[in-house]
Amino acid sequence: DEVWLVIAGRRRVVQCLEAPLRSRIISGSEGCFFMTKEPKQAPDFQENIKNKAKCLLMYSGGVDTSLCVHLLQQYYGYQVVTLTIDVCQDKAWAKAMAKKAKQLGAVKAIVVNAKDEYADKYLSQIIKANGFYDDAYPLGTSIARPWQAKIGVEVAKREQVQAIAHGNKGRGAGAFQFDMVFNFLMPKSMKLVAPIGDWWPTRQEEIDYAYKHKIPVPVPQDNPFSYDDNIMSNAINYGDIDEIDKLVPEEAFKWTVPAEQAPDKPELITVEFKQGLPVKLNGQKMKLADLMQQLNVIGGKHGVGRIDMIENGLYGNKVKWVYEAPAAEVIIAAHKEIEKLVLPKQTQYFKHDIVDKQWAKLVYQAMVYSPVAKALMAFIEHLQQYVDGQATVKLYK
Repeated sequence: DEVWLVIAGRRRVVQCLEAPLRSRIISGSEGCFFMTKEPKQAPDFQENIKNKAKCLLMYSGGVDTSLCVHLLQQYYGYQVVTLTIDVCQDKAWAKAMAKKAKQLGAVKAIVVNAKDEYADKYLSQIIKANGFYDDAYPLGTSIARPWQAKIGVEVAKREQVQAIAHGNKGRGAGAFQFDMVFNFLMPKSMKLVAPIGDWWPTRQEEIDYAYKHKIPVPVPQDNPFSYDDNIMSNAINYGDIDEIDKLVPEEAFKWTVPAEQAPDKPELITVEFKQGLPVKLNGQKMKLADLMQQLNVIGGKHGVGRIDMIENGLYGNKVKWVYEAPAAEVIIAAHKEIEKLVLPKQTQYFKHDIVDKQWAKLVYQAMVYSPVAKALMAFIEHLQQYVDGQATVKLYK
């Protein structure tokens, strides 16, 4: 065995190397660092190349899916078609990421503008159900995953690909939510591929691999945060966020300012609801997706919507997650107050204490399409006919 001491920026690594590990030192922008785990070539690699097989990748342009474009080509032998379902707060993100996919070698980059469908069919349910999981996380990503998988199967069939892939590793609920719907809906002849799950690298190994192979990723090498952005919430993890005894670094946040930098003057806003859904913001009528995006900006300016929580993961694991959800926090708080005003006492208690919470747990577990979730939502929908009104909300630090 050989013992190496390697200095890489702020990192110092002492590693005992054995021949079977095939570890090696890799030159990086900050010096040298270890790469102890490389992706492995898939058993059907040569067959896929020979047959010019195509794979549809659920693609956001973040770290995982950017790597997946490369991995699916270099280690699985697929021609890659990317699918980006645009539900993001950033209006230019999806097109920019599709352009990046082509630069990474994708043979086709498909973008589906789905903000309105996402808001009207799914975020609307979260609002009506006051849908916070573990009393803190508005279920934006959880309710999106099964629906995105459903769209993915439809596009995969249309594109006549031989496989479908996602970039989730399996640490959180995302991989389960994708896999469950894919396995239920996709044709038996189609393969399900999970390049990051097959490889199972650490976050740092992913980032180091990306920098080595010049794969552009949207995070720095020395503190690689992860972002999952949609108009309901921006989910942040990895990097220093994984250390539960540390404060979240300020550079991790994208949508919100710290309270210390928020305006010293409060802002009053009005949200008008019709049958349980917000239809006007400050007297201006607008679509739900547009209202959410505008309120994310207004709330974020005042430091509203920062969520730092220990979350009960899908498998019972405890995970520190950080979210930004200004619009969700304002809207659900306002919606809940109007429900308190218009619903009878026992009806309100039953909805808020039992039905809303049980529905949120089902959504988190990718069971939004289950009979019990649909039955609970039918109860919730029945009560929304009474939830008309206007709430005034004060935003301050």
